[in-house]
Amino acid sequence: MVTQQIAPHLGKDGSIVGLDFAPGMLAVAQKLKVSGPQVEWVEASAQEIPLPDDSFDRAYCQQGFQFFPDRAGAASEVKRVLKPGGSLAISLWASIDEHPLWNALFTTVATRLNVPIEAVAKPTSFGDADEIRSMLNAAGFSNVEVNKRSDLTTFPDVDSFMKLTVQGAAAAIPAFGELTDEERVDLAAGVEAYTVDEVKKYTIGTDVAMPTISYTALATA
Repeated sequence: MVTQQIAPHLGKDGSIVGLDFAPGMLAVAQKLKVSGPQVEWVEASAQEIPLPDDSFDRAYCQQGFQFFPDRAGAASEVKRVLKPGGSLAISLWASIDEHPLWNALFTTVATRLNVPIEAVAKPTSFGDADEIRSMLNAAGFSNVEVNKRSDLTTFPDVDSFMKLTVQGAAAAIPAFGELTDEERVDLAAGVEAYTVDEVKKYTIGTDVAMPTISYTALATA
């Protein structure tokens, strides 16, 4: 979690606010041990941040903008709450075309749930450097810098990888929410069986190790 990484660097006089629109996510976050200043948790949408203008030095968003219904509105809201000269850092996964394994898995999930691939591939739906740059410029940010990076993400076993990937991809789809626990297990098993050859390409011993391509954007308010 970003909050856990940032808080220890703020010192005793620093302050930090964590924002999420989902009560369940906030409940999980509040249970985590965070070193540094106490975190103020706020339940709110990124498109309507209930915080004063010009009140923060820095803002961070890790793998969030692709899920916002109104990305431009969220960028403008973040700009509003940052002090002049304040900094923004965001990260976003690159497009599905740059993740062959995810592409195979998401396509299979979409087929089995009878939904468009776009509905499943939300995590990689905003992975274009020019679009990210244009959004931040339009919101009034300056010194916008977008960098591309590749990391190796490792999962301890195939079952863990399949469960996390399938449930993560399908979680926002109403059809997935209507499935029973048994049906969800069957879905993951079916996807695994159909994509076994593709998964093998990324399996080392018992681990699944896949490159994840992402963009990091830095900007000044």
